Amino acid sequence: MMNEEIVRFLNEYVEIPDPQYAVMLKGTWGCGKTFFIQRWIEASKEKGEEQLEWNPIYVSLYGLTSVQQITESINKEIYPWLYSKGAKLIKNILKTASKIALKYDIDADNDGKSEATATYNLDSILLLKGDNKEIKGNKILIFDDFERCNVNFDTLLGYINYFSEHCKCKIIIIGDEAKLQEKESENKGLKFKDFKEKTIGRTFEIKTNINETVDFFIQELSSNNRNLLSENKELIVQIFQASKLNNLRILRQCLNDYNRIVMSLPESYHNSPKYKKIITSLLANFIAVYCEYKSGNTRIAELFDGISIMFNDSKYNQEREKILSKYQFIGIGQGLGILDSFIVGKIVHYLDCGFFDTEYMQQYFAIEDADIESWEHLYDYWRLDNEEFEQYYHETIIYYLEDRCQDLKELFVIISILSVLSSLELVSVSKDEIIAQGKKSINRLMTNVTKIEDLLQSLETAQRGLRPIYDEKNHIQAVLWQYFKSIFDERIHQCPNKMSVALENLDDESCERLGVIQNEVVPMKKVLYKETPFFESANPERVANRIIGLSNEAKNTFYQFLLYRYDRTSNGSEIVRVPSMYMADMPNLKLIGEHLKDAAEHTKLIERFALRQIVALIEKIFQKAMN
Repeated sequence: MMNEEIVRFLNEYVEIPDPQYAVMLKGTWGCGKTFFIQRWIEASKEKGEEQLEWNPIYVSLYGLTSVQQITESINKEIYPWLYSKGAKLIKNILKTASKIALKYDIDADNDGKSEATATYNLDSILLLKGDNKEIKGNKILIFDDFERCNVNFDTLLGYINYFSEHCKCKIIIIGDEAKLQEKESENKGLKFKDFKEKTIGRTFEIKTNINETVDFFIQELSSNNRNLLSENKELIVQIFQASKLNNLRILRQCLNDYNRIVMSLPESYHNSPKYKKIITSLLANFIAVYCEYKSGNTRIAELFDGISIMFNDSKYNQEREKILSKYQFIGIGQGLGILDSFIVGKIVHYLDCGFFDTEYMQQYFAIEDADIESWEHLYDYWRLDNEEFEQYYHETIIYYLEDRCQDLKELFVIISILSVLSSLELVSVSKDEIIAQGKKSINRLMTNVTKIEDLLQSLETAQRGLRPIYDEKNHIQAVLWQYFKSIFDERIHQCPNKMSVALENLDDESCERLGVIQNEVVPMKKVLYKETPFFESANPERVANRIIGLSNEAKNTFYQFLLYRYDRTSNGSEIVRVPSMYMADMPNLKLIGEHLKDAAEHTKLIERFALRQIVALIEKIFQKAMN
């Protein structure tokens, strides 16, 4: 039954004088049950200023542990409403319902501000039970989050049933019936089934009305960003439905978070002609990543990390393709780049830490020309007529063959497009020509890129140009990506180990940071420096000389560093055998010990003690390794 029919039924149900049964609205968490009932409540509230009529009383049972708390929640719903009708009416009503003293801040006109604070006696149960002539209309009690209530179940059911049987109340219960059945199966003492048979006359399942709900969510946001979201309503719905999350609460959180980020952008961004395109791409990615992460794909940042993609792990590839397949046909032609590896990690970082780095947008807004490049039109080649295709293809292939690509992202964007068009025999040049030119362009763009920071930046830039292409269409892109990887791998291997560099440049200050550096991740290897033999690639004579030049206090720091790397665990117990991953360290470590031993003979007092302490430890470590 559609939600509109449920509304019609509820409207008819509340007009029954004494129904003697409750109605249940069921559905999974986040499907829109509370949203549905709140909209119905707003439509059901009495509009008269003078005549006093019952308004629906809404109570969330979430976390409540006693019926007294439920009664208190009902009192809090009733009292401000009564107060808004005037003190004279309250006095007349309290003659028949006065028992419990209540003190409330009053917001009579619903403007969010307290107009007064007053204390009155009110017993909502007496008020609901009695036939008070001062109050007209239907007594409607709505109990939400039924399955999340912590009141003894028998007590709760008896409490609610009392209103139905003795107070002529119309009872609406809202909850996840599946969760209630789970509770019942876990606790044989629960009797929800019996209660349902006796008290619940009709049960309806709330179906998510995604279009209406998204409209409502958008209207909640600041007007500055509302129009752009309204224009992209279809995109929002498509991505949300593709995610299979089916939790409207999370979509609401997502849109609020997105709005907060967008509204914090500099004014110059909002005035840019490229604003809509860039912000729409962010919106598409934000919803997709948000929904995937909240649905349990907490490894999505790792799956779409540039390093993971480059390693070409079959398991990761399968997981990645499974997620990508959900969104591959959404926003075709808009250049949204949904689940672009460059942006996924930034969104997950926001979800984990609450901070979203918008600096990456500067490069997009800095480009004055907002026109779409020729190759971007070729994404949707199948939409173009022959004349358009020939124009955009000719401009693109000339640009490519003349080696004019500005960076690796742009290069791989064009490569990915040519890879598809070539497989469809829509290009005028051979695969070999495209590949040869691609290698030439890669060589040019990688000239003088040798430092580890620059290499990692080149990898990130290149990955942003890659596109998920399937089957044989991927041939050219795959060949040129492997070529780029071969250059990258060779140069990253030649880069000095960060830990080895630290050892070769040791001083009093950096000595204290050795423990910090060894807990950093080795680029491209997914391991920490402390899990690698970093002494192997260090110059032993240079390291020994740097140790000799340390202050006595720093020498002791270095001793402690060696001690807890090779000889002691973090809790102080002795390591019986040197781990195999450290065996490659031993030759250089032995040479360092020999240099320090010779130097110790030419020193005295604390300096000699400090050096001999390090030497003795190195000899002990080496002996353990040899056994």
